[in-house]
Amino acid sequence: MLGPWAPLFWTLALLIVLWWVSRRLAHYFVFSVYLITRNEGLSVALYAIFIFPGTLVHETSHWMVAKLVGVRTGSFDVLPKFARDGTIQLGSVGIKGGGLWQLALIGLAPMVVGSLLTVWLSYSLVDVDQLGYAMASGSWRAVLNVLAASLQKPDALLALYFLFTISDSIFLSDSDRAPVQQLVLYLGLVLIPLYVLGVMPAIPTSWTAAVQQGFAVFASGLAIALLVHVLLLILFGALYFLVRSLTVQG
Repeated sequence: MLGPWAPLFWTLALLIVLWWVSRRLAHYFVFSVYLITRNEGLSVALYAIFIFPGTLVHETSHWMVAKLVGVRTGSFDVLPKFARDGTIQLGSVGIKGGGLWQLALIGLAPMVVGSLLTVWLSYSLVDVDQLGYAMASGSWRAVLNVLAASLQKPDALLALYFLFTISDSIFLSDSDRAPVQQLVLYLGLVLIPLYVLGVMPAIPTSWTAAVQQGFAVFASGLAIALLVHVLLLILFGALYFLVRSLTVQG
């Protein structure tokens, strides 16, 4: 039914589900540690340490793109900071000046860079084509065999860790989203009337095919990252409910 737009739809759907799972996973992790230690600061700090590679990629992406588009940068922090209201900032890059399009590119940087690394790690770790054939066959044994073969690769666990932390950090903060949303609004106000009037320039067919293929590859990589998140969600979810039940009984 979706036709040629199916890869884009699945990419957006996977991003939404990945965002939700990552938030639930963070909740289970932090509260599991809190129920054990009764120390909120330690709980959040351990989570920040756990996902540190992703935070490093996220903030470095901001910094690199700011340099590329000619925007001055200030402080560069990748260590967690606690605010007075109890929230925590995992990292930050000071940005000085810049126009709307520059700030939008800087804001989008972690999603673009992190997504590319996520896809690369997914394809390096898992034979995505074989996994697709196994899923199409409807044989769970074939699927498990492909996944088991992936875990036999050298440094598979390290690759899984980086895949999780980097894919977990691709989502934009409120300050990242603000200029992106504003730029999208402006572009919509310009492009939608052109589309309605029928004067929108035609997109070459070769470009459309390339974009579709790109989103298909992207969706496959996100699916692998989502699988890793779901497995960790089950693990830490079980730990959370176990610790909570023992705490209540105690």
